[in-house]
Amino acid sequence: MTWLTWRLHRAQLVVLAAITALASLVLLQAGRGIEAAFRASGLADCFAAGGGCHDLSESFMQPYDRLVFIIPLFLAFPVVLGMLWGAPLVAREFEQGTHRLAWTQTVSRRRWLLTKVGVLLGATVALSGLLTAAVTSWSGPLLRASDERFLPGFFDLRGVVPVAYAVFAVSLGVAIGTLVRKTVPAVGLTLLGYAMVRAAITFFARPRFAQAITVTYPFSNAEPRRGMQDWPVSVVTVDRLGHVFGRGLSLDVNALARSCPGLEPGGGGLPAFSKVEACVRHVGLTVRSMVQPGDRFWTFQWIEFAIYLALAVALIGAALLVVRRRSA
Repeated sequence: MTWLTWRLHRAQLVVLAAITALASLVLLQAGRGIEAAFRASGLADCFAAGGGCHDLSESFMQPYDRLVFIIPLFLAFPVVLGMLWGAPLVAREFEQGTHRLAWTQTVSRRRWLLTKVGVLLGATVALSGLLTAAVTSWSGPLLRASDERFLPGFFDLRGVVPVAYAVFAVSLGVAIGTLVRKTVPAVGLTLLGYAMVRAAITFFARPRFAQAITVTYPFSNAEPRRGMQDWPVSVVTVDRLGHVFGRGLSLDVNALARSCPGLEPGGGGLPAFSKVEACVRHVGLTVRSMVQPGDRFWTFQWIEFAIYLALAVALIGAALLVVRRRSA
């Protein structure tokens, strides 16, 4: 059964493996040049000395801003596997009627499905792992310079989660294909389902994987230096009673004026700076920042890895249940 699965899918496996290997080689070669530029810029020495490296970081990152367009290509790799490998795996068998022949042989339906899925998932882990390692090496200096390891586009392309995304995407495609039994609708639904799950976990679940640390400081003071790679989940400006006056470091002047009746606009349509400053002191504005420390990066990686792996197992289990109960 394993050999038969390989023969049926060897063309797409070999082609995608060759493309992934070529892309990985290009990334590794490009990464060497970026690493050399990182050291030549003085950033490596600056970070080692523990000094303020903001200006050096901006100067180093400027030539690489155009590489931002590459990030969506890497982010799309798992769902491409789900659409090309997972969705047609069972759906095409139903469309062509070949499942009837397979189910009349000595091989059980359970072994038939798990063998097919196992071969593709094994290839998925190998290819996504190879590409992730190459992306990690390529983007290492850029990550150190930008100090944004938790942001989408950085967190999602490094560590162990890209492999979990790919396994989940293929499993989702298999489950949807088993249910709808049509390849084209299964491909579209795989894309839609993957995007919805990824968005929900990235923007709603991930910030809540662990209790954030609260950092407060007076609005009139400069923001205290955060730890390396810390992730500010939310920032609000509040008064001494906890009423919100603005999101981030911005202020709602109208709300501020309600607390300071003498705060009137100047000639330019905005209150004079001295009046705003006096009102800020009177109200006692404080910036409240909820922060996920940078040392939680790997904790968050493994939490998200476990979530997607559990979803993949559940999806394959659901597909197996459908196959076992469906009449030939």
